[in-house]
Amino acid sequence: MKKFRLFVDMDKEEQYLNRMAKNGCRLTKYSSLGVYTFVPAEPADLHYKIDYRVFKRKSEFEQYVTLFEDAGWEHVCGTRYSGGQFFLPGTGNRQTPEIFSDTRSRADRYKRFFDQSLYGFMCMLIYVVAVFGGSGFKFPGFAYLTPGLWEKKGLAFWWAFLFETPFVLLRFVPLVIFFILTVLYGYFAFKAQKLYKKSLEEGGCVRL
Repeated sequence: MKKFRLFVDMDKEEQYLNRMAKNGCRLTKYSSLGVYTFVPAEPADLHYKIDYRVFKRKSEFEQYVTLFEDAGWEHVCGTRYSGGQFFLPGTGNRQTPEIFSDTRSRADRYKRFFDQSLYGFMCMLIYVVAVFGGSGFKFPGFAYLTPGLWEKKGLAFWWAFLFETPFVLLRFVPLVIFFILTVLYGYFAFKAQKLYKKSLEEGGCVRL
């Protein structure tokens, strides 16, 4: 079973996964696109913990997972690129309530999420501005490229218009997707920064 959810607040994400476990759905896979894959299981009182990390090298990711496993945590899912890393207490580690050693390390996951979201936002924004800038912000002229299309009349216009429309969609839909991603990344960065500050303040830490 697949579920689509978008979370910035990882505490709420943990609560969501815990509720799913109580309803007999156990997490097996996570996609950075917000798709969670669950399998049927016995209802259980699980306590998921989430970290956020992206790794440049496979060896760094493997060392990270090994470090947590040695500390008594089961790495449920998450890849070197996915960002979200999901853990459950291992068989001999049922009493450990948290994967983070202190408030700052707990808050830093939001800082990493903010950095990644800001990077994505800037990449998407550059693309959208480059495309719109190159078109002079003229629509539908930007999309319909047939010379003299808008000067045509009657059947000649409709034939040319309908013939080119599928190609317009192929050019325009990706731009819409990139625009939506720009907004989402910007929203994620804004929310992650707020959650980072909130986590530090609740823990009594001073931001550096």
